[in-house]
Amino acid sequence: MNTQHSRRRRVTAVAGAAVASLALVACGGGAEESGDEVLNIWYGSEPGQKDAMTSLIAQWDEEHPEVSVEITAMGPELNPPSLLPALSSGEGPDLWAGNLGSSQSQAFIDAGLVHDLTPAYCKSNWNKMIPDELAVIATSDDKMWAVPNSIESTGMFYRKSIFEKLGLSVPTTWEDFVSVVDELKNNGYPTPIGAAGQDAWPVSHLLGAMWSGAVGPDGVNEILFGDGTWTSTGMTEATEEFEKLADAGAFGPDPLSYTYQATMADLYNGVVPMTYTGGFVIPDAQAGAGENFDDIGVFALPTVNGGPISANASPGEGWYINANSKQADAAEDLLNYLFFTDENRTKILEGGLVPVGPVDLDQVELPSLLEELLAEQNKYRDNGVVPAFFELTAPASIGEAMMTSEQGILAGSTSADELLQTLQSTWETEKQAGKIISSSGAPKC
Repeated sequence: MNTQHSRRRRVTAVAGAAVASLALVACGGGAEESGDEVLNIWYGSEPGQKDAMTSLIAQWDEEHPEVSVEITAMGPELNPPSLLPALSSGEGPDLWAGNLGSSQSQAFIDAGLVHDLTPAYCKSNWNKMIPDELAVIATSDDKMWAVPNSIESTGMFYRKSIFEKLGLSVPTTWEDFVSVVDELKNNGYPTPIGAAGQDAWPVSHLLGAMWSGAVGPDGVNEILFGDGTWTSTGMTEATEEFEKLADAGAFGPDPLSYTYQATMADLYNGVVPMTYTGGFVIPDAQAGAGENFDDIGVFALPTVNGGPISANASPGEGWYINANSKQADAAEDLLNYLFFTDENRTKILEGGLVPVGPVDLDQVELPSLLEELLAEQNKYRDNGVVPAFFELTAPASIGEAMMTSEQGILAGSTSADELLQTLQSTWETEKQAGKIISSSGAPKC
């Protein structure tokens, strides 16, 4: 089972593990001809691909004739197998877009391979743009090591016409949500919520949203970075509500037979009125739903215990600088240019990626569903930010245990308590082994 579907940027990644070089044409030729310093970037795009990121990098390159940028197109993995050996041998990139929030990232940091971005974070006021709840994912030992990008958010996607036909309003409380599920089931929709139990990872997004809502931003940080437990009261309340939904048939008569592809197809054709998913699906939805695309809406999932709804966001990638790079200053300047100027943040958003922090929807023309999803997040941003993908900051073993246990609940063979006990036991094992992110909060400026 694999959760990478939710974490990849929307631009297409090159197939295979090999890397191929692509030099950006800048100021009359390559570095060998001009004698310029070279800033080598590894980025998950196809050789020759031009997108918003590569276009902006090319613009920055033109404005800095003393530096020649070379982009190396990486394979589909955010941290390909070739990256660690290249960095360790001194042959790696000056700047790369890689995994963020995983134990793999922590290993890079512990090995001293990553440049400290804390001075730039404070001096250039990145701290005013990056929410603390996302900064903490990129922080270890009070230092920031990466800039989050390609932010993904999730919500309950639904068919507006079905709600209108049945006189249903978008729910704002958990009680309202359960009532909507019951009304859908009683009015000829045997699968009110498509859950894709066969693939399992989409179910993790739903349960993760229920957890995050129940414990809030502070509770999430306590669990992932402090002394909180997976068996705390809020986590238990949310998991029990998930179990109740499963027992009541909210996910249909046989959710374990449902794949994500089939779930989305049934949403597009109106068989399934709701499913919980993320903005990463929108490009496929535009093609798959056809004329029904504008009939798809999205709402934030109410919290199970009546607490405030928070915005949710998880980075699809983090941008790192090599600790041994001779071009660290230039790389910092490029990061500032890309992600912390209003004009370029708008261009990134128009290009299909969501930059970290608040976005001004009045300045861009976006697909209706993406605009609705981002507007929904903006509503609740003042309440803090929780992960869109709860397991993103956890070791892979947590994600595997989560998906297996969720399938057990859908099958009726695992209880809410058993799921949480399994996760707590797995977490303690990984914590003792030093395989979780070491973070005490966002950097202090």
